[in-house]
Amino acid sequence: MISYTRTRRVERSSEAAFDVIGTHVFENHPKWEREVLEIRRLDDGPVGVGSRAVMVRSERGRVSETEYSVTAFSPPTRIAFDHPGSALGFALETTIAAITASSCDVTTRVTMRPRGWLRLLTPMLRLGTPARGDRLTAAQADVIERTAPPHGEAISDPLRRGVTS
Repeated sequence: MISYTRTRRVERSSEAAFDVIGTHVFENHPKWEREVLEIRRLDDGPVGVGSRAVMVRSERGRVSETEYSVTAFSPPTRIAFDHPGSALGFALETTIAAITASSCDVTTRVTMRPRGWLRLLTPMLRLGTPARGDRLTAAQADVIERTAPPHGEAISDPLRRGVTS
């Protein structure tokens, strides 16, 4: 198994941070992970446990699609995902802990359980995971601070967040 945990302090309320990375995760995720080209919802309605989407990724010149689903959704403190068909056995959980009314710690935990022939790549994956994790959590914190309002209110209007359809 490969795992990492990273925590970043974000100068936004936990509610505002969750609005960006939980409530509006499908539109905002490509903003913090450059490999993600798009995310297509497979169901309607608000994000919650059981919500599913297809992530279109480009890595090393190869475009691939992977389905993933929300396995935990507890605003404003926790959202988790699983990629059930992934050969990497990839799962991700983000928790948010309020520090003050206008700051919070965002903690991301990733676990991978490579399957089949990918188990042979475990040592290489283990080496690259910390740097990639640092990059992703720093980018996620940046997106939260650029997107969420500074005074604690969550934004529900996509035009105010700069999201276009």
